[in-house]
Amino acid sequence: MLRLIVLLLLTGTLTAQTDRLDKEAVKPPTKSWEDDHRWEQVDDLEGRFRIETPGPLEHKIDTLETAVGKQVFHTYFFKVPELERAENLIYVLSYVDYPAGALHQDSTELVRELLASTEESAAEALRGEVVYATDREVLGYPGRIWRIDYKDGQAQARTLAFVVGGRYYELKTFALSGRGLSEASDKFFRGFRLLSAG
Repeated sequence: MLRLIVLLLLTGTLTAQTDRLDKEAVKPPTKSWEDDHRWEQVDDLEGRFRIETPGPLEHKIDTLETAVGKQVFHTYFFKVPELERAENLIYVLSYVDYPAGALHQDSTELVRELLASTEESAAEALRGEVVYATDREVLGYPGRIWRIDYKDGQAQARTLAFVVGGRYYELKTFALSGRGLSEASDKFFRGFRLLSAG
């Protein structure tokens, strides 16, 4: 059941983003687009988050029928306009609220299963290979970080996923290989903060 929900969450975002990647070898820029621009703070009260992002986020909402009923998937994304200078081509923040009782951060085994299933489903969706993965707490909540190499090693997707209450959050960046040491991804991941439910 969780695997199906996770696959639905990933399908829309990942498929559209990977089609844009160049197949040619790319040299790392001397100064990335991200280094050359001031990052902005985005507060989203409905999503209960604050994030530092290199550009304005677009918001897309998809409602899908799943094994646990209708799920509303929120996806925020920014596509870097100058691909030849970008450390990452795309920045993504997604979240979905699970029905009451279906998932909670204190359900350690269930959260672990969800995160492992998400990682596996992402690798399958990208037809790639998980080259790094480890558990990582995010602001005191259970989470996991992983990297998938895909398109025959020419592209990478980095993901930080975690559960807060019954809400699943996922931060992702997509890049061509050889575009630096992922400092911009780390900055994006570190820039996430929770806002109180108010």
